[in-house]
Amino acid sequence: MFQYIRIILTLVLITVVSGTAGAEEMQASPESLEQLMSLEVTTVTGASKYQQELTDAPASVSIVTANDIRKGGYRTLAEVLNSVRGFYTTYNRAYNSVGARGFSPPGDFGTRLLVLVDGYRLNDAVFEQAPLGRDFPVDIDLIDRIEIIRGPGSALYGTNAYLAIINVITRNGKDLKGGELSASGGSYDAWTSRVSGGGKALNGVEWLFSGSYRDSTGTQSLSFPEYAATNNGIAQGLDGENSWDLLAKVAWKDFSLLLLHQNRVKTIPTASFYSIFNDPGKKTTDRHTLAGLSYNGHGGWADLNARLTYNRYEYVGDYPLDNAGVRTLNRDLTVAEWIGSDLFGVKTFGDHLVTVGMEHRWQFTEQQRNFEVTPTSATVLDDNHSNLVQGYYLQDEYHILHNLILNAGLRYDHYNNFGGTTNRRAALIWKPLDVSVLRLSYGEAFRAPNAYEQYYSDQVGIKGSTNLRPEKIRTLELGWDQFIGNNVKTTATLYYSRIEHQLDQVVDPVDNLQVFTNQSRLETKGVELQAEGKWENGFSGRVSYSYQHSEKQDSGQVPANAPSSLVKASLTAPVPIKKSFVTVETLYTGSSLNAYGERIAGKAIVNLTLLSRELLQGLDLSASIYNLFDTGYANPVGFEQINSLSENLRSIRQDGITFRLKATYRF
Repeated sequence: MFQYIRIILTLVLITVVSGTAGAEEMQASPESLEQLMSLEVTTVTGASKYQQELTDAPASVSIVTANDIRKGGYRTLAEVLNSVRGFYTTYNRAYNSVGARGFSPPGDFGTRLLVLVDGYRLNDAVFEQAPLGRDFPVDIDLIDRIEIIRGPGSALYGTNAYLAIINVITRNGKDLKGGELSASGGSYDAWTSRVSGGGKALNGVEWLFSGSYRDSTGTQSLSFPEYAATNNGIAQGLDGENSWDLLAKVAWKDFSLLLLHQNRVKTIPTASFYSIFNDPGKKTTDRHTLAGLSYNGHGGWADLNARLTYNRYEYVGDYPLDNAGVRTLNRDLTVAEWIGSDLFGVKTFGDHLVTVGMEHRWQFTEQQRNFEVTPTSATVLDDNHSNLVQGYYLQDEYHILHNLILNAGLRYDHYNNFGGTTNRRAALIWKPLDVSVLRLSYGEAFRAPNAYEQYYSDQVGIKGSTNLRPEKIRTLELGWDQFIGNNVKTTATLYYSRIEHQLDQVVDPVDNLQVFTNQSRLETKGVELQAEGKWENGFSGRVSYSYQHSEKQDSGQVPANAPSSLVKASLTAPVPIKKSFVTVETLYTGSSLNAYGERIAGKAIVNLTLLSRELLQGLDLSASIYNLFDTGYANPVGFEQINSLSENLRSIRQDGITFRLKATYRF
């Protein structure tokens, strides 16, 4: 079978190369930057909390559209981010985490990324985890575009806006103009279904409702040589998951309402947190609920924006333990609830566009419980805290000249448990030519210690630490965007980041318990290069190279899970079927270290997707092959992957070749 796949891929590449040569003849002389970007999304909202041209944004921004998602065959938000320059993913068979620019400590689950849905904060109030995989509560088909804003963003958003801000913008009801049915099936009995409807009524009310369901048995036989003493190291039938989610949007004039809910259950094949290996009782359940009401008023004295949010996250983890030869089912229960408000105004004063705002979050439930369910009932941990977070920010976009902008801002945040912190951001944006953009920026950000790091203690493997300080990052960046002809854009970025008081999970040699501590300074230097093009005849492509070098300043060592090289390439070409395209994507991630300082080999993964739009009226079909050449590879993991026999996982092997078939019908 693989021989035929290689032949098909070779033919596709020949088609792409020949088609690209023909597309070059179609280029015309550029007249302005706006014309060069006429076929692309040219604005961003999340960089400054108001809509502005990408070329005016105070940060390096990438936009991934719904069309890009369909053509790339992406199934999760993590897969989308993994396709973007400078980002890479890790999967531990329970959750996805995403690193950026050489920084993704093992055991971290997106706490250094701020994830927004239509501008609403999604990170929870206990772990402050960013849901990036199947636990992301929005069906990826409902995404209109994703704004990926690199660099520190605490000057506007506070904690978690550390490495990047991921602003997911969902589709509007008028985009559907009726209903949609979608279904897919693939490897490991993976099935998904979705029903959506939307439109705009005569009274101006715009609405969208959608429900989705997913189910997968997962890999039926997973080998972990480290656990060879139990079932020869084979986890049998313990990789399945199922989830369902609901989304509702209603908009009328300047008001809009967003409702999200998701329930996800995942069985865990590894023996993390001292649990028994190959025990079918180990699973996690995640429930996300978000209700947001926003007002966006334009005109008058100033543009006024207000958001009210209720956010609830519930986590239930069942961990079978070996307690002196007796199987004990231990349960983790976390409930995080908060109510938030964000009020800001935007006003023009001559050449100045000024933003003034304040944000409050009352995290009234930060509950963490750990107790034994069977054979007896016993409470190990019962802890609940609350926290009031206040943030006040100011930003000025100063148009010094018609081609020179200074964007500067700062924000002060105050927490009940550690006090206040001030963070700044400034960017000088110069357009020496209509086809060139030079950006010099400096940014600061912090990540506050969360309730899990401070208070969780199960007396078996983990203990809390109440003396933690916020970690801080400072980044200096120089970027150059150059447009060539009407269709090609090149990007070059140099950056330097310094991290202080880094929060890391380590093993305390005194009691052999895992604990979070503020570590010493870390420095990262890097360069990112990218060229991308899109032509009117349907051809498009991009290639990027990222080099990053991270180093602990006290020891000179490279931190764990910090690959030095990332290479990404994607080519999309039309095929001789009505509105059909084939996309070939190659993702290379260099080698990295695990939590024990051992090197994990790098990998190159090739994905292939064929998409047919309107094959029949209202019907889209797609077929995707992931890891086309069945490459064997593993992800580094953290200290949490230790079982009751003290057999530690060093890495977790990932899936080989898989496929998916998908159909979407609009009516």
